Amino acid sequence: MARRSSKKVPGALPSASPRKGTAVHAKGTERVGRILDATLEVLAEDGYAGLSLRAVAQRAEVSLGNLQYYFPTKQDVVRALLARYLAQALQRVRERMEGGGEEPARRLGLAVDAILEDQDSAHACQFFAELWAMAARDAMVADALAVFYAGYRAGVVELLRELDPELSPARRERRAALLVALFEGLSLFRGGGNLRGASVPGLEQELRVLLEQVLFPGEPSVRTTAGRTPDVPTAHRPSPARSR
Repeated sequence: MARRSSKKVPGALPSASPRKGTAVHAKGTERVGRILDATLEVLAEDGYAGLSLRAVAQRAEVSLGNLQYYFPTKQDVVRALLARYLAQALQRVRERMEGGGEEPARRLGLAVDAILEDQDSAHACQFFAELWAMAARDAMVADALAVFYAGYRAGVVELLRELDPELSPARRERRAALLVALFEGLSLFRGGGNLRGASVPGLEQELRVLLEQVLFPGEPSVRTTAGRTPDVPTAHRPSPARSR
């Protein structure tokens, strides 16, 4: 059998989908989803060391041969799981932002809500904790995560372009990289994160204030009479005269 090409497109996970033609029908698509769900459960419960195609097949209630028909190797199924997670997360953010109208700060607040809600999943947090640990020792995992985060960053760049069209491309890229790092680090200390016991109250509210100050400098944050930041911040459209 000819080896599949390892050629990758920046921002797209290699082998992110099952082999061409294997999930065309509804039954195949449903089975692929079940396989990826099972992979997430095995990773969250048994860690990457306990991940095997046989364990995934058993959890998904499919035969090993059937699983390999869609994903020939463990690497393929992990890449596909990362690709699905990224696509679904970005879609949720966009859907939430669509309810924010044209007000940039409100759209930002809704985007933050969607990202923070993703962190409430203990399985998702454990999944990434396992992959972060393995990336130090497994080149495949490190490669898959690097491509995943390139796609994540590209998605945040597009959100920043919508929120603030006047920001230069270079600054959008840098700010997107910083925001991804901020959100990923925050996931350890809240929601389903492993270190949530070491967290402090009010992180979500303070995050919204910080992002408003960074993305919309010079615009006052709206606060309640008690001095508490509202769940969805509102602010005036940023002034076009501010420094870039």
